[in-house]
Amino acid sequence: MSPSELESTILRMLDGELSAEEVDALEAELLENVAARETYRELARIHSILETRHKGQAFVQQAGIVPIERVMARQRSRIVRIALTAAAAIILISALVLSLLQVPPSPIASFRVTPDSEFTLAHAQSEDGDPLDGQVLAAGSSLRMTRGTLESTFESGVRVVVEAPCSLRVIRHDRVALDEGVAWFEVPPGAEGFTVDTPGLSVVDLGTAFGIDASTVGREEVHVTRGAVEVTSRIEGGDVQTLQAGEARRVDDQGKLHRIDADGDRFATVLPNIEGLVGHWKFESQSDGLTPDASGNGHSGRIEGNATIVTDPDRGRVLSLSGLRSSGDGVDIDSVREMPTLLAHRGGTLAAWIKRNPDASAGYEHGYIVALGASEDAPVMTLGITQSSKRVVGYVEGDGGSDQVQVTGDTVVVDGAWTHVAITYDRVNDEAITYVNGVAQGSPTDISTVGDGALDWRHGAIGRNLDHFDRDDRFFGGLIDDVRIYDRPLPAEDIRQLLRE
Repeated sequence: MSPSELESTILRMLDGELSAEEVDALEAELLENVAARETYRELARIHSILETRHKGQAFVQQAGIVPIERVMARQRSRIVRIALTAAAAIILISALVLSLLQVPPSPIASFRVTPDSEFTLAHAQSEDGDPLDGQVLAAGSSLRMTRGTLESTFESGVRVVVEAPCSLRVIRHDRVALDEGVAWFEVPPGAEGFTVDTPGLSVVDLGTAFGIDASTVGREEVHVTRGAVEVTSRIEGGDVQTLQAGEARRVDDQGKLHRIDADGDRFATVLPNIEGLVGHWKFESQSDGLTPDASGNGHSGRIEGNATIVTDPDRGRVLSLSGLRSSGDGVDIDSVREMPTLLAHRGGTLAAWIKRNPDASAGYEHGYIVALGASEDAPVMTLGITQSSKRVVGYVEGDGGSDQVQVTGDTVVVDGAWTHVAITYDRVNDEAITYVNGVAQGSPTDISTVGDGALDWRHGAIGRNLDHFDRDDRFFGGLIDDVRIYDRPLPAEDIRQLLRE
């Protein structure tokens, strides 16, 4: 405000001609400007003298002269009111924020795991602690799995299957971070845009099914099995590409996306079906000569002869067998609790990891990996390796052994290397199939000649014949791990899943 404008405004104020807005503007000027206050005092004094001369002292005493102190007091009161209002607003906003922080995070996904899984789960916590119960995920949840497989379903219908070791964080309902591990994602219509972040990639779904391998940081891979995804390197200046079904890329440490062969089979797309799992021996430990049954059915195995549990650099704790009849090595899996019979109308599956000795102690002609029988010398269903041809072999027979069928694979099993072998006996389709490293061997073998009494068994052994005093050629020599028995024939995709566990 210029000096002339200030004087005019003060005089009009002394005459009572200012509006409320003009009074507020003058008060602000007087508070901020020392010279303005001096002008006000001088003009007020002159105004008072003139009023006195004109109307006399009595009138002067009634004049509406406004002292500067009163003006400043009014302004201070106004400032205090504004400050109090602002403080109240801040307090209200802070209380609202705190209340939001204390609202328990709502679950946005549930999950289930395989029975032998080991994992830790943490949620974003309120001040009152973690309110989430059960196997659920919410925004801010962090899951670390060291063993097993997890399947999670989001409210949007997005389905995730993650294999250990893995580290998964939920950012929000449509975004997760896969810091480590191998995972498969299926995104239904209506949930497009679901995003997965890895240390090196950001993958945005465009209505798809796709797998991500983040087991090696800086070399993550994306494999699209259906639909399309947009893949963006998280390195500044890196590649951005849209991938269609059947395409795959690997990122490098420069953010470049390299074309690789798509391999959807390497990803688990469902939680392993444990229906019909009769027994599962992992040989991780032993106590009083017993090694536990990981299926939860309580069928611990008794270690016999010179069989021992040793540490292998590739698979950890495993069963070691000499392959010699004189040693009687093996694991008796019916000595602690009578095993249930396999249902004759369904069949069964025998599976294991093996590493045969590359010498004469490999187990002679038909080294049994698993043998099940109705008596101590009559096998009902077996899984083994032939010494001469080094192929998977099995036997299935009915009552009395008169209708026995031999099932033999056509792939050579390499001695001295870990190999997954399995055999399925299907009583619905009357066929048996052998598998090596998840691959079915040749055409199914017809087992229709086996009588209805087949597959009813009450005795079992791992690594040897049912009766270890009979037949030198029924002992396995080498290492065995992860033996499983099912009372149903597993489909091919479930056999392949066993390789990942």
